[in-house]
Amino acid sequence: MNREITDEMLNTLREQVREYLTEKRYAHTLSVESETGKLAALFLPAEQNCLRAAALLHDITKRLNLEKQLQLCQNFGIIVTNDETKAPKLLHAKTAAAVVSRDFPQFADNRVLSGIRWHTTGRAGMSLFESIVYLADYIEPTRTFADCVMLRQFFWENISLAADADSRMEVLRQTMVLSFDMTIRQLLAEGALVDRDTIEARNWFLSPAL
Repeated sequence: MNREITDEMLNTLREQVREYLTEKRYAHTLSVESETGKLAALFLPAEQNCLRAAALLHDITKRLNLEKQLQLCQNFGIIVTNDETKAPKLLHAKTAAAVVSRDFPQFADNRVLSGIRWHTTGRAGMSLFESIVYLADYIEPTRTFADCVMLRQFFWENISLAADADSRMEVLRQTMVLSFDMTIRQLLAEGALVDRDTIEARNWFLSPAL
């Protein structure tokens, strides 16, 4: 079900999510929300409040350790893949979406939940909504990692040159591919597992049609 999310609901949510987050993560979350609003204005202005809600809720289980993540997965009947047990940072996207349905049912909009679910790995066939949440998380201004800075500059410099909607979508497609390239290279450098969804997302975005 898709639900109307009002400005008043978002104002309340900003205060509610604070207790789920560290101070650093809360600052990041507010920055993701702001960045999401900017991206929504370019691509999905009618869904700005839904996108902002997804941004505010995307990391609400990020602070939990592996034991607690796995307990949530058991409680909610979430299937944990072998890849996820080797890369537990991936689990918070699944558990956050589940906790939203329990703790914030007024925001359990299909778009919000899918935006949260896929904000970390991406997936083949990502919706525009999911892509915006993913990208906002990657390029929000408090991110100071070299890849984040580079991707942020690439997107905003190129989007400023885009003359129409088709051009903006092409910039988004190129940015998404670059983001997955950066993520995969970093994981390979660390000797870490590369999630299959990330590989499939990259390959899907390489298609000319977004």
